[in-house]
Amino acid sequence: MKTRKALDWAFVMAFNIVAIIAILGVGELAARWIADSASTYQDEQLPMCRPDPLTIWRYQPDLRLTYRTPEFETQIRTNDVGLREGPIATEAEGATTVLFIGDSFTFGWGVAKEQRYSEVLARLMAERRPGTQLRIVNAGHWMYTFDQQLVMMKEMIERYQPAVVVQGFYWMHVCTLFNHRLVRAPNGTLQAVEDSKIKVSDRGVLKFRSDWLERPPLNSQLVVLIARWLLNRDLHERVGETVDYMRPGSTKDEALWNLTDELVGETIRSLRTAGIAYVPFLIPTSVEVGSTQWRHVNWEAATPPTGIIEPSLPATRLAAIFTRNGANVVPLATAMSERGGAALYFLQDAHWTAKGHAVAAEILAPHLDKALGQLRR
Repeated sequence: MKTRKALDWAFVMAFNIVAIIAILGVGELAARWIADSASTYQDEQLPMCRPDPLTIWRYQPDLRLTYRTPEFETQIRTNDVGLREGPIATEAEGATTVLFIGDSFTFGWGVAKEQRYSEVLARLMAERRPGTQLRIVNAGHWMYTFDQQLVMMKEMIERYQPAVVVQGFYWMHVCTLFNHRLVRAPNGTLQAVEDSKIKVSDRGVLKFRSDWLERPPLNSQLVVLIARWLLNRDLHERVGETVDYMRPGSTKDEALWNLTDELVGETIRSLRTAGIAYVPFLIPTSVEVGSTQWRHVNWEAATPPTGIIEPSLPATRLAAIFTRNGANVVPLATAMSERGGAALYFLQDAHWTAKGHAVAAEILAPHLDKALGQLRR
C-alpha cells in the first residue's frame, strides 16, 4: 500500500513538473511572438537618442529618420548639436535670438518643422515688425519635464545668448518628476537630472534599464516580459491616475507640486538675473478645450471618469505658481477652445495638429511682440 501511494505521489509530482514545463514553454513561445511582433513598435522607430550626464538623454546630432503612425508621418532631422533645427547661423549683427524651450509640443511632435508654433511665430513677427531679424532656436525635447527643461535652458542660454525665452509648460509633467534625482550646485541651483531606471540602448532607443531586460536568464523572453511589467507597473499606475489632479480638493503628489514651484522659481530667477525676457505659457490637454478623448490624459476606462472633474484645475494651480514667483504666464485653453477646440489635436495622439500650432502661435504673438518691443526701450 505504501509503495502504491509513493508511486501515485511520484506520478502526480512528475505530471505537475511536466505541466509546469509545458506551460512555461508555451509562455516562452508567446513571449517571443510578442517580442517579434513588437520589433517595429513605436519606440523602436525612434533610434534617435544618446545618453547625457546632465539631462539623462538628448538627441543625436545629424539625425535623419521618418516616424509613422496611422495619423501622421513626421520627418525628423537634427542639426550638428542635436536639435530639431537646420544649421543655426552664428549671431548676425542686429539679429535677436528667441529661444524656445519645452517638451514634445515644442519639438513639434506629429508635424513638420516648418509647422511648429515657433516657426509660425517667427513668420508672424516678421509681419508685425518689418525689418526685424530673428534667430530662432528650438530646443524642444519630447518627454522632457520641468527639471530637464531648466538644465537645457541654461545650456542654450550660454551657447546662443537669447534675448527672449519662450517656454511651454504641460501640467501632466508634474507626475513624471517623481523618479528624477536632482543634482544641485553648492548654492542650490540645478545642475543635472538623473534617473537610474532610464537608459539609451545601443540603437539609440530610450528604455528602462534592467539586467533582466538586457541579459535575461537563458535569453528568456518570458523573463523579459515579466521584468518589463514589474518595472512599468509603478509608472503606469501613477501616470494612469493623472485624472486625480483634476478632482477638487485633491492633494495628490504635493511634494511634486512643491518641486514644480521650486523649478519654476529658479527658471524665473535665472532669466531675470541674465536680463532675458520671458514668455511662459500653459499647454492645455485636449480635454481642457472640449475633447472627450480622456485617454489623452491616460484614462483608459471605456467610460469617462465619474465624480466632480474640473479639467482646468491643474493648469490653474500651475498658473498660481507663476503668480507666486512674480511672473505672468499665458493661458491657451480658453482661446484654443474658441478657435477650434478638440479639432486642434490629433484624434488618437494627444498633440497639436498643424492647425493647433498655428492657433497657439496666433495667441502667443502679441506676448512675444510685447517682449521684443520692451527690448528696444
